[in-house]
Amino acid sequence: MEPRRHLPFRILGPLEVNAADGSSVPIPQPKKRRLLSLLLLARGRWTSTEQIRAVLWDAEPPPSAIGNIKTYVSDLRQVLPAGETAELSRIQGRAGGYRLNVAATEVDVCLFEDLARRGQDARWGGDDSRAIGLLGEALAMWRGEPYEELSEEVVHAEAARLRELRAVVHEDLADALLDRGQYDRVLPMLRALTLEYPLRERVWGQYLVAASCSGHRADALAAYRTAYHLLSRELGVEPSVELRRIHAQVLAGEPAAAAAPRPSRTAVGRSAGVGRSAGAGREEGS
Repeated sequence: MEPRRHLPFRILGPLEVNAADGSSVPIPQPKKRRLLSLLLLARGRWTSTEQIRAVLWDAEPPPSAIGNIKTYVSDLRQVLPAGETAELSRIQGRAGGYRLNVAATEVDVCLFEDLARRGQDARWGGDDSRAIGLLGEALAMWRGEPYEELSEEVVHAEAARLRELRAVVHEDLADALLDRGQYDRVLPMLRALTLEYPLRERVWGQYLVAASCSGHRADALAAYRTAYHLLSRELGVEPSVELRRIHAQVLAGEPAAAAAPRPSRTAVGRSAGVGRSAGAGREEGS
């Protein structure tokens, strides 16, 4: 794939459009940015004019809404970089809707998923060095929240899917670093992840391993107490068997180790489930 700076469309954060030479294509008008973001969300599927109108105008659309949409589309056609299939218009229209002709190689979210998949395949194959590079590159795609131009109501399902995959990629990267004994490198990352994902037990377990193995046993024990109280207060459950096992190893002064399996090759994709909920695989009580 092309380097990140040459991607025509970047939506893992504020919308960015780039020309073939890497220069930025300015699209300052909010409604045009929202329209393009909506077409990128559909990625090649048709989006109805009614849906566009509802997204572009939070309040009652004006009588001129349909005409305005046609103008916005015309303006975008003038400035968007040409697609891989040059004979097709970048934005196609038909009665009642529009779609954006865009290839997977042109959008950062697709590159993120591809890098995540390849990184997980490398983990599966035992090549942690390659996995670290690919998973780190995947995470570097993110510059903020996905589809920032659109409301959470519009992007909820897709944004939730991407955030979950990002969390799993963080966890897979941490496991690869732990497997290579890079505790000092992974510890600051895991400390930040416990704040970002306070109810993900896999992250807490990884932090306990990294802290104890890098000589910070007291920090590991304090982290377990924090996780215990968070899970109890927020979810009404106790830590999982796995997290309790790691805690027992730290208490006993034994080398702690996470027992996370190699990731599944099917972990990445629109219909594939990723990660695990805070309560999955849990025993009731202690």
